[in-house]
Amino acid sequence: MCANTRPGRGKSVIASPDDYVCIDLETTGLRPTGDWIIEFAAYKVEDGICRDRLVSFVRPGEISKVSLFITSLTGITKDMVRYAPLPEDILPELFDFVGDYMVLGHNTCFDMNFLYDGAVKAGLEPIGNDFTDTMRISRRCNKDLPNHRLGTVAEYLGVQVTQAHRAAADVETTIRCYERMVKGRDASIPNNWQ
Repeated sequence: MCANTRPGRGKSVIASPDDYVCIDLETTGLRPTGDWIIEFAAYKVEDGICRDRLVSFVRPGEISKVSLFITSLTGITKDMVRYAPLPEDILPELFDFVGDYMVLGHNTCFDMNFLYDGAVKAGLEPIGNDFTDTMRISRRCNKDLPNHRLGTVAEYLGVQVTQAHRAAADVETTIRCYERMVKGRDASIPNNWQ
């Protein structure tokens, strides 16, 4: 269960919405209070069809936090985020994009805590949407898996992973896993978004 110690942050719920926004973030580390968002992707899905998307780099408060480890993990360099929008400029656009939709993701607590703390650091009203987590769903549905990392779940479900640790690719993998695992169908994601 995802502990909620952030006032106004949405709740983690087990749900199987037909309409949702799938979100993934790349960050400078694992601590929402001390690390920064450097990339996000959000795809709006209605009945298994991706209708719209919003993808952006985000300039961290401290460029130096984009370490060599983060670059080797994600491929995101300091130069890629140096002139990206600041959190206070891009997070309102993301929150407007999400609107009232249920948020979906893999290990979603991580992302929602970063979005919440990122908004607070930027002086913005935090996102308060409830969210569901494909990792939690997989733990209930796929009990025999050795772990429930996105790549493991995708391999088990026969979902091709095009790239790991990049926001848009992880969102597409998460959507495909969710749609196959919960809805029993394949997602429709436009090829021209690649």
